[in-house]
Amino acid sequence: MPWYFFDVLHDGDDVTRDHKGVDLPDMDAAQSHAIGIWHRIIEERAGGGRDPQHWNVAILDVHGTVLALVPMPTGPDGGPPAMG
Repeated sequence: MPWYFFDVLHDGDDVTRDHKGVDLPDMDAAQSHAIGIWHRIIEERAGGGRDPQHWNVAILDVHGTVLALVPMPTGPDGGPPAMG
């Protein structure tokens, strides 16, 4: 299975690098994993964390090539998705 890395691109040049990565079957699974990362980010924001509205979760391959950028998911009203 391919190995994927998930960097969080914050505002400006600030990046939280994923140095471990995750072994996943395909890009669909990687997209789902990125959404899970977003849910954790949104939960942290509810606890007083930084506003992630303009952040992205970058999905990278083992060579560091960005395969996709996943923006903050939005619910039907344009806000963060309902948690739970």
